[in-house]
Amino acid sequence: MLRRRGPRAPCWSLALGVWAVAALAHQRSAAAHARGIVVDSCAGCHSGTGTADVTLVPDHAPFNPGDNLTFTLTITSASIRVGGVYVTAGGVGTLQVLSGEGLGAMSQGLTHTTPKPAVGGAVTFRFGWRAPSSPGNVIFSVAALAANGDNATSGDDPVAAPFQWVYGCTGQSWYADLDNDGYGATNYPALLLCAGAPKPAGYAAVAGDCDQNDPAVNPGAAEVCNGRDDNCDGQIDENAPPTMLWPDADGDGYYKTQTGTPKLGCGGIPGYAALGGDCDDTDPTIHPGAPEVCNAKDDNCDGFVDERVRPQCGTGWCRRDSRSCDPRDCVPGPPAPEVCNSLDDNCDGVVDEGTCPAGTMCSVTTCVPIAGGAGSDGSAGAAGAGETGGAGTPRGAGGAGPPGGAGGTGAPGGVASGGGHCSVAAEPPASADLIAAAALVMASLLGARRRQPRGPDR
Repeated sequence: MLRRRGPRAPCWSLALGVWAVAALAHQRSAAAHARGIVVDSCAGCHSGTGTADVTLVPDHAPFNPGDNLTFTLTITSASIRVGGVYVTAGGVGTLQVLSGEGLGAMSQGLTHTTPKPAVGGAVTFRFGWRAPSSPGNVIFSVAALAANGDNATSGDDPVAAPFQWVYGCTGQSWYADLDNDGYGATNYPALLLCAGAPKPAGYAAVAGDCDQNDPAVNPGAAEVCNGRDDNCDGQIDENAPPTMLWPDADGDGYYKTQTGTPKLGCGGIPGYAALGGDCDDTDPTIHPGAPEVCNAKDDNCDGFVDERVRPQCGTGWCRRDSRSCDPRDCVPGPPAPEVCNSLDDNCDGVVDEGTCPAGTMCSVTTCVPIAGGAGSDGSAGAAGAGETGGAGTPRGAGGAGPPGGAGGTGAPGGVASGGGHCSVAAEPPASADLIAAAALVMASLLGARRRQPRGPDR
């Protein structure tokens, strides 16, 4: 059984170009998000305790090429009353909707059709998956929301994580090597591939790197006198050759200039330091690596003053930094017309609303069709927004037939089955509008994405 605790934001996997973790969509009102939107994470609009767990368990393992499996996906949280989920398999194999499980098919995966009530502190979904006919690996990207059912954005725990298996082969783990020094990180999920597969770009076969931002720091590096753990053994400057130490007037471990009388050593000599770069040798709180605080000073000696710590104002595309440490000096940027780009262009707190025609939803930068519910045989039929999908021909037991089964029925209030948004609300009476929940789409690794502008020195 695999388990992931939320919230997670594995941006590293996007940067490495291996897979994109499914992203939760923002929500402000049911009407605005009936067809779903796409952003990086529901954590941007939902706050919670961060204690939600998600597990994904196959009915048997290991499994082989061509096997049909049933997966059980469980969301748990102390405050969960209802839950929603979106799952993709990265285009590998065939995802199948199982009758009575509350899931519908979308163009890129499966999502719940309405919020599902919790039982015993957990919400469970089951779905089918057929493995391809040749050996390989599969990564299920799961994004879920454990909601407290109060129709507010507080107390709702989002969780997103990848789950991996190989089939028909022996697995080999690869570790994210962001600094390309031949050693991977252990604090990122490993990538599981078939043994003998080509080395994936940006990964290493050996883990243990304790600093993925510096290629000079790894388990194979030599320890030098610099106040850090160069060889990732948990010790600092152990047995390091002595180096020249220079006067450090404020005793913060950094000298300003190589002036005065130096001494040879490696730490432990009061008033001397091996590291330079101090921009104020009269203040021990100012030196490279110090935390930047909003005080009109360059605390970390990087040449910038109060960067990324000034008060902010505005929403979405309009968000800006204040010109000073006074929030009253902050001026939001101007809004722009809303377009399908996973951003809140018009600064109303809602992302990509009204940017796609009926029956479609915004996926990163493209309007994609919304698929309907599924037939009892596990194959999906097409449905328009708020309508009953058409009937198709059942999928044959031995192979791929045309998409089949009856399409899903639109929820009251015009919310389409298979659509959705970030918020998961408690089940309302039949006469009220149902709020569809957490419709996620897989972000394209190669899709261009417009970034928000930054304020001064942000």
